[in-house]
Amino acid sequence: MPRTSKVVLILLLSLVGMAGLLRLSLLPPPVARSSADTTLSGLEAQESLQEVRQEAAALMSRFVGGEITRHYWGGFTPFLDVLGIEIPPGLEANLEVSTDKAVFSLRPRRAREHYQAEVRVTSNGTRGVACRGEGAPKSFRLEGERLICPLGWVAMIDPSVDGYRK
Repeated sequence: MPRTSKVVLILLLSLVGMAGLLRLSLLPPPVARSSADTTLSGLEAQESLQEVRQEAAALMSRFVGGEITRHYWGGFTPFLDVLGIEIPPGLEANLEVSTDKAVFSLRPRRAREHYQAEVRVTSNGTRGVACRGEGAPKSFRLEGERLICPLGWVAMIDPSVDGYRK
C-alpha cells in the first residue's frame, strides 16, 4: 500500500508540473475567470483614479496661477469662468473667496480622494498650493514663504507646470 500511494503522489506531482510547463489552467473556468475579473476591475479603478488626478491637477494648477494673477491686478475672483476653468460632469466644485485668500475644492462623485487648492496673501506676496487627500482638510499652514498642505494631504504636481514640489 505505501508503495502505491508514493506512485500516485509522484504521478500527481508530475501532472501538476506538466500543466505548469504547458501553462494549462488547473482551476475550473468560472473560478479562473473570477480572479481575472477581480484583477481587471482593480486595474480599471486605478486607471480611473489616475485620470481624475490628472484632470484635478490641471484644474488646480489653472486656479492657483489664475488667482495669483487676478490678485496682482486687483483682487481674487469668485468666478471660475473668469479663470478659464470648466468643471467636468464627474466633479463637484466649491469656491470660497475673501479679501486675503481663495479656496477651491473639487470632489469626485465616485472617489474618496478630494482635491483642494488655496491662494493666500502673505506679507511677502501671494502664495498658492494645490493638494489631494481623503476626508475634509484642516487648514493650510504658512511655513516661511511657502503655503503647505494640511497634515495627511499631499501636494499635487501638474505635469504641464514645473512649479509644484513636494
